[in-house]
Amino acid sequence: RLGYSQVSNVLPTAINVANIQTARTDSWTSFHNPATLVQEDCWQMSTQYENKYFLPSLNTALLQVAYSNRYVNVGIGYSFFGYSKYQEMIAGITLARSFGRFSIGLQANYLTIYCGDDLGYKGTFIPQVGATVNILPSLTIGLHAFNPFIQQLRIEGEIQREVPAIYSIGLDYCWQDVLHWSVQADYDVNNTYRIATGLEWQVVERFIVKVGVYYQQQFVGCMGVALTWDKLRLDANFDLHPLLGVTCQGRIGLKI
Repeated sequence: RLGYSQVSNVLPTAINVANIQTARTDSWTSFHNPATLVQEDCWQMSTQYENKYFLPSLNTALLQVAYSNRYVNVGIGYSFFGYSKYQEMIAGITLARSFGRFSIGLQANYLTIYCGDDLGYKGTFIPQVGATVNILPSLTIGLHAFNPFIQQLRIEGEIQREVPAIYSIGLDYCWQDVLHWSVQADYDVNNTYRIATGLEWQVVERFIVKVGVYYQQQFVGCMGVALTWDKLRLDANFDLHPLLGVTCQGRIGLKI
């Protein structure tokens, strides 16, 4: 089933610890809050890979490219989950704009599911919208809705596939650009709620340590590290679910 966090398939996990993205305007992950695509003027591209519980059938891959300038920020993302008998693919185009202390973003997505040779491919369009507000120079609040109109994907006849309708609110405190403390709450109308908090600290130049935790039916501990070289950044995150095991995530990002 689609959705964020431990129930996620094709929707990629944000690269920030504990899957927190709604108020983090220093980074962008496609299919999360589109209003966070407000980084400085540049091209940015990244590729991400995630595996759940060391099972070869639970892999999600993400490729995204974005261009930011003073007028409008544009991003394209593509995520793939699946194996030979079942596949989920989602592609999206993001438009975001900053208005000083306020930013808004829209994203149009097309979700495709391959249900085997008998049913073939089924697809539908899914919108998402988000906003961020800098309450203080160091404090940002974010709001985000994925699939706000609670659309479903019709498979055949009366058979429908639930698509998550996720509403999120987040808060991020940044101290001197070396420490981020974030909290986020997500509610999926078709599933459950999730509460997360995380701390990311640039211990020394070019090295970042991440720790966090979220609750979604179970408490899940999260940790990670990041290395930066000029315009290149490498991230590795790990989540430990008490029942299901370890989720591993890695990303390579480049700014030009």
